[in-house]
Amino acid sequence: MKLLTIDYLEEVDFFVLAINSHIKGYKLCWELNKKLNLNFIKNKYHKLEEKRQLEFSRFTTKNTDLELQYDLISNYSKKGYLLPKHKNIDYFLKIQNPFWEKEKKDFIEKMQQIPEILLIFEFDLNRINSLTPFIFNDKKD
Repeated sequence: MKLLTIDYLEEVDFFVLAINSHIKGYKLCWELNKKLNLNFIKNKYHKLEEKRQLEFSRFTTKNTDLELQYDLISNYSKKGYLLPKHKNIDYFLKIQNPFWEKEKKDFIEKMQQIPEILLIFEFDLNRINSLTPFIFNDKKD
């Protein structure tokens, strides 16, 4: 199998929130669904191409009409971390939303009202060497 890598992305079309919470991903999605009127569902495990043995749980909600997609991904698996330099983060919420700058404040405030979320902040993508951990291959097999 031939692997393709992305060396340079001119423009990043997504944002990432870092979340600290001691609850399981499915429970966190339940809380997010209730508070934000979303519909997260379990997705295939996210596997890093360069580290195929690492599988990270992932939940997705999307609205194709509005071009919105949110992906909640665990930062840890049984064999390691999605971002090893950021072990203190439990989950990442990848946000693809053309209206994010307008909706960001209200969205984060609602998330902060969920008691199971201990900490939430906007993750600076410039702090990592590669965006590969946040690129999902959702092609049908």
